[in-house]
Amino acid sequence: MPEPFIADWLNFLIRWGHMIAGIAWIGTSFYFVALDFSLKSRGGLPDGVRGEAWEVHGGGFYHVQKYLSAPSRMPEHLTWFKWEAYLTWVTGFLLLAAVYYLDARANLIDPAVLDISPWAAILISLVSIVLGWAIYDGLCRSPIGRNTALLASCVFALILAFAYVFTHVFSGRGAFIHVGVIAGTMMAANVFMVIIPNQRKITAALLKAETPDPRLGAIGKQRSLHNTYLTLPVLLMMISNHFAMLTNAPNAWLLVGLVFIGGAALRHFLVRHEVGDPLSKIGWTLPVIFVALALAWWLTAQPVLSLDWANLLLRWAHMIAGIAWIGTSFYFVALDFSLRKAPGLPSGVAGEAWEVHGGGFYHVRKYLTAPETLPKDLIWFKWEAYLTWVTGFLLLVVLYYIQADTYLIDPNVRDLAPWQAISISAASLVLGWVIYTALCRSPIGRNTAALAVSLFVMLLAFSFAYASLFSGRGAFIHIGALIGTIMAANVFMVIIPNQRKITAALLKGGKPDPALGATGKQRSLHNTYLTLPVLAAMISNHFPMVTDHPQAWLLAGLIILGGGLLRHFLVRTEVGDQHRDIAWTLPLIGTALAFALLLTQPAKLLLFPGEVTDQEALTIVQTRCATCHAANPSDATIKVAPKGVHLETLAELKRYAAQISVQAVQNKAMPLANRTKMTDEERAKLGTWIARQ
Repeated sequence: MPEPFIADWLNFLIRWGHMIAGIAWIGTSFYFVALDFSLKSRGGLPDGVRGEAWEVHGGGFYHVQKYLSAPSRMPEHLTWFKWEAYLTWVTGFLLLAAVYYLDARANLIDPAVLDISPWAAILISLVSIVLGWAIYDGLCRSPIGRNTALLASCVFALILAFAYVFTHVFSGRGAFIHVGVIAGTMMAANVFMVIIPNQRKITAALLKAETPDPRLGAIGKQRSLHNTYLTLPVLLMMISNHFAMLTNAPNAWLLVGLVFIGGAALRHFLVRHEVGDPLSKIGWTLPVIFVALALAWWLTAQPVLSLDWANLLLRWAHMIAGIAWIGTSFYFVALDFSLRKAPGLPSGVAGEAWEVHGGGFYHVRKYLTAPETLPKDLIWFKWEAYLTWVTGFLLLVVLYYIQADTYLIDPNVRDLAPWQAISISAASLVLGWVIYTALCRSPIGRNTAALAVSLFVMLLAFSFAYASLFSGRGAFIHIGALIGTIMAANVFMVIIPNQRKITAALLKGGKPDPALGATGKQRSLHNTYLTLPVLAAMISNHFPMVTDHPQAWLLAGLIILGGGLLRHFLVRTEVGDQHRDIAWTLPLIGTALAFALLLTQPAKLLLFPGEVTDQEALTIVQTRCATCHAANPSDATIKVAPKGVHLETLAELKRYAAQISVQAVQNKAMPLANRTKMTDEERAKLGTWIARQ
């Protein structure tokens, strides 16, 4: 196993990459599902066109037509949606290796469940991933695959069987994450081994002027539909390691089944609602969702008004809404850069693109301002942003306001009363938006470089203030909340209102103010560059090396700088810029990362000079850590041991020794806000004991 410092940075970078790729993949999938259900048919559409839609995003108007199978004449350039799925799986597997394989003793194996060696656990993991796909694919290709209800039942039974096995072989966290990996592998392999190959066969046939096999499109659509219904359960599996009430429940495999039933039913409700089905037709899903939730609540033996359940449901909702918002943004940025000019385009069209997704072919045209005749039905992309902010703020309330003494306030940083910390938090979000929008509207806003520097300085100043007022976790989550507030307010207060003014002017037959589109485009561009830093801030609470560093505000600045530069590199790569023209970003990104690594390099531990016995080390942990990390925590605000980590016996102390070293000895992030008053001498003794194991 590598040094904890290296392992944590690998974890951080891979997790960040996995989150970016996953948002791009699932967000694009959300977009196309919604698009398919918004298509409208009319007279005069080209042959083979199923329907069309008009969309508004980032100040531009988009006209989309979907072909039932493929256009009669194959376009020269096709955009394929595949790398997002591939990268999501690859980064996910690397994250599985970094967290669960490299530290199998602590995270994958639980001797109380089954005492096996790390290599045996890893082998079971690898075999199960391959076996899961093989069985699922076999079911789809068998006669069972032609009966939708029967296939769904068999796939559910397969997932439930894996859940049962995993919960009897691995730790609670390891079991849940492996169910997510199995389902995620099915989804990625569907893209890699079925959907894209079938689309390529269809394309090849059309290029030869042959009629493609209709089964290819039907199979691709079937697998794409499976991916749609697996999405929400997989997302919950991926955040489950925050919630020991799920992962360590006595019948955790049944909880997995309830998650898949409830998640799939919720996805069905949302999908059919987008189609326009009346509630009377889809209302049956609601009791299924609520019964699944009620049973899960009962199995976890949590209070009716449990903050853990509020945390879980809000985190899940925040993740879904955020993926829909940011994923759609990623899609439109990539689309804009794939547009091509062609002879014969209508007046005002900036370019067009041909896309392939889920077995369908899409023809997209973007208008610079608006078409000569404005369509009656326009799709606005706004609710995703609003719901992301609302669920994010509610999550902030549940975790950091209601439990301010635990998560937001650290007396060693600033001894604030809860009402003071909450007031500062809420006021700072408003103040941040006010300063940001004032800068954008000032003369500085007309100079891109000056505005970028001013905004970076502003965010750095807020980072310094947060780090000087709040706990480490509280400071970083507020940096993310501030950036997220700026992004959502850009949509709510600038981009959508400007688009509505443009639309209103066109409806009256007038000419819209070009400044409205320019301002909307500017704010949309800001949102694009802020995306990666905000994602890094949101995963920061996994990493005390960042949040609890003495210069955490400087690390926040490096993340904002490096994330913005990385987004610029990715954006300009999508545009088609030569690498030599954008290569200047790479040494700057590398420098930001290197500086962050140097800053977080663990200082030489001041070890205790004397002998530390097993009993002495155990007594320290039982006194200072087991108030939260116990089967029955004595801490007033902690009802279930965080991440299911118990520190009550010598065996448990040895199992989690590396994590204790990082959390309590090196970074002093634990106990939270040092509520149990662990002394520096006790930390030194623990460090000495761990070093000698």
